[in-house]
Amino acid sequence: MKKLNLLSFTAAVIMALTITACSGKNTKNDDAAAKAQAEVAAAEQDSAAEVEDEDFEEGAEADIRDTKSFAPESRLKAIPFGYDKYALTDEARAIMRDNAGILNSNKEWTIVVEGYCDNRGTAEYNLSLGQKRANSVRDYYLRLGVKPDKIGTISYGVENPVCTDDTEECWKQNRRAETKVK
Repeated sequence: MKKLNLLSFTAAVIMALTITACSGKNTKNDDAAAKAQAEVAAAEQDSAAEVEDEDFEEGAEADIRDTKSFAPESRLKAIPFGYDKYALTDEARAIMRDNAGILNSNKEWTIVVEGYCDNRGTAEYNLSLGQKRANSVRDYYLRLGVKPDKIGTISYGVENPVCTDDTEECWKQNRRAETKVK
């Protein structure tokens, strides 16, 4: 068994050295691979929804167990998302800056951010995606000065759709996060 592990380790080291030695060559394939790698890195960075900065205060979420006690506030707009996305767009950030101004001037409110999806995909996938959307919104609100112990998150997946038609326009309306207050 030790010989097999040593052999595997030796093979891995030789492969790593070979790859390192060949990496200095500048071929079209290397350029294409580097470009693809850069695109993947950029997509991953977008998906992080700008939460890498240390400008915001992290902390425990608000207690939102009684979700029926939260209600829509007409001045707070829904945050839109792209298909299969949870990264915030420029449009979403602009809406959230307006929302955060209202939230920060009403510090007595407790807030729940609800994540929603369109009806494509499995129930499990949509619940997970809805939670990622809610978390992205919460994290950006934190960066905008909303206190962490005042914000909770929940995913409803495909529950509570705004529209029930099977059209792109309808699906677009259902891909959202809503901010409700108590």
